[in-house]
Amino acid sequence: MKLFNWLKELFGFGEDDFDDIEINFSSESAESLMQSLANVSKKRRTLNMNDKAQREQYVREYCDMMAVASKDVDAQKVEYQKVTERLADLEELDKLPTTDKSQVRIRAKKVMKIEQEESNYTRPAKKITEAQYRDMERLAKDIPGIIEKMKEDEKYQMEVRRDLNLLEGEKGAVAYQRKEERSKARSAKNVAFIAIFGAVMAAALLFVLNQAMNVDVEMGFIILAGAFAVAITAAFVMYQNAQSGIASANRKLNKAISVQNTVKIKYVNITNVLDYNYAKYGVMNSYELAYIWEKYNEEKAAREHDTDVSERMDEARSELYQMLKHYHIIDPSVWVYQPGVLVYDEEAKDIRKQLIVQRQRLKKGIDFEMYNLETAKKELESLVREYPKYAEDIIAVVGEYE
Repeated sequence: MKLFNWLKELFGFGEDDFDDIEINFSSESAESLMQSLANVSKKRRTLNMNDKAQREQYVREYCDMMAVASKDVDAQKVEYQKVTERLADLEELDKLPTTDKSQVRIRAKKVMKIEQEESNYTRPAKKITEAQYRDMERLAKDIPGIIEKMKEDEKYQMEVRRDLNLLEGEKGAVAYQRKEERSKARSAKNVAFIAIFGAVMAAALLFVLNQAMNVDVEMGFIILAGAFAVAITAAFVMYQNAQSGIASANRKLNKAISVQNTVKIKYVNITNVLDYNYAKYGVMNSYELAYIWEKYNEEKAAREHDTDVSERMDEARSELYQMLKHYHIIDPSVWVYQPGVLVYDEEAKDIRKQLIVQRQRLKKGIDFEMYNLETAKKELESLVREYPKYAEDIIAVVGEYE
């Protein structure tokens, strides 16, 4: 038994303060343990204890089992303690005077109200990047003016473009008019050429008639001269009018081209300004910038809401925490996140039932692991007692797990 006590001290398996934990397994668990013990006995019978490798492996298996069981017991004890403290808190809360309970519920309801507000809040979908948000935040004071100026520039660009289109149409109309006047001038020249050619031919015919047939052609020459004069005059007037039209068309065309060049310069200038601003703010037009600004304001409002809720929630939970602490609640931090337990009796009963079930399962787990520890320690003690010549080797292996 000295060796057994030494092993217990070596692994720290002294008396614990869990007085209410007893080994109490169901028939199924007991059957499982009996089967395990039977397997151990069977393995022990087939073990060659004179073989150092087999002996050491066998001892290490039990040491490993003890180490795992010890770790599990420690973890479950900690959890068992937490569950026990929460049950004690519920009992303490239940014993509070009515006025004190009322104060606790007032503060718990305040937490629940904020939680409900947050639950009902619909956060807008974030449709801008964090970089865009930071840019808008940095330029928040200037962005409305920038958007307005950009819209004015875009409107002016459209007006200039419309003027260019009108000027282009006017230039085309004047060019067509000049083409028509030039056609008229060519027609006047043709009329003059025909009149001269016709007059020459008619004069030659009259001359032949006069010489060959002694026909009096004086009246013919007079008529020919009159007709020729009328035709030449008409052709000259038409040509002069055409030349005047061409000159007028040229003046109009030159003026249109001059105005168009001036307007083109304006268009290029305003386009350059807009392209620079588009690149500067990373947008395609003022509508996109306005959209980003709108989404920034939505996101800003959402973040302000989050900050406000967080601050109010921290304050409400802090008040509730301090009050629970004042009433000697062991772990107030648990209940400030479960305010419904402090407000509704039915919810408190449900939580109590859950905690009792949890504690029972933890107790069962601790019992099981403690049984494994005892089984392993007894087996090691038995080995030392039955094989004293290997006791030092066994204890040396056990010492490695200290």
